Parts: sequence; C-alpha cells; structure tokens
Amino acid sequence: MKKYFFLGGLITFIIIFNLGYVFHEIIAGPFFKEQIGPIQRESYIIPLIALAFLLYVSFQAYFLPIYFHFTSERYHWGLTKTAVLFGAMTGFLWDGLQGGMIEVATFKMPMIVFWVDSGYHTLEGVLTALILAFFYKRFGLTS
Repeated sequence: MKKYFFLGGLITFIIIFNLGYVFHEIIAGPFFKEQIGPIQRESYIIPLIALAFLLYVSFQAYFLPIYFHFTSERYHWGLTKTAVLFGAMTGFLWDGLQGGMIEVATFKMPMIVFWVDSGYHTLEGVLTALILAFFYKRFGLTS
C-alpha cells in the first residue's frame, strides 16, 4: 500500500512541478516580471522549489485519505467532492494565504500579485488532490 502512496505522490509531483513552471514562467511570467521584476531572482533555486513541492505533495498524499475517511463517515461526501474541498483548502492555506501574505509584507510587491498567485495555487491544490484521488480510487486505497 505504501508503494501506491509513493507512486501517486511521485506522479502528482511531476505533473504539478511542471505545471507550476508553465503557469509562473509561460502564462503569467510577463505579468510577474512587470509587477515584481526588481525583486525577482534572475535564476530560481530549483532544488528549493522542488523541495517545497515535495513537502506539499507529501502533505496532500498523506492527509487526503484521512480527510476522505472523516468526510465520508461524517458528511457522506464522495472522493471527488472531498478532493476538491481539501485541495482548495490546502492550496490556498499552504501557499496562497500564508506564503503570499509574507511575500507582500516582506517585499515591495503589489497586492495583485498575491491574488493572482494565490488563485493559481488554490486551483493547483484542487488539481493535486484530484490527481491523488483518481490514483487512490484506481488502486482501491479509499473505500
């Protein structure tokens, strides 16, 4: 069973890590450079970013089944509804709210950057949880 949690987490990490690049560099890159260019690094510390994603995905991979067990017994929610709500909460609270507010407070960064980035990370959290939920359901890890 641990093998499936690890494999699901690894697959999710690969998807989300690469999607983060697509959003932050290709889709919203010009916006971020315009808004926060002077405080943005010329080259990112990729191992640190990877570590942050690894911790994030590990957190979701571990706690999603626990949250699902609670919500299915208490509220009779299905896995998809649980994943969407869990993912939105973790996406917003993990990176959007806490990380974004600290960045706004620490750097001379416009609040709009916080809202754009937090919105993305909330959706990212939902996607991460949905990928994990699909994987867990496929292998019967949430019954």
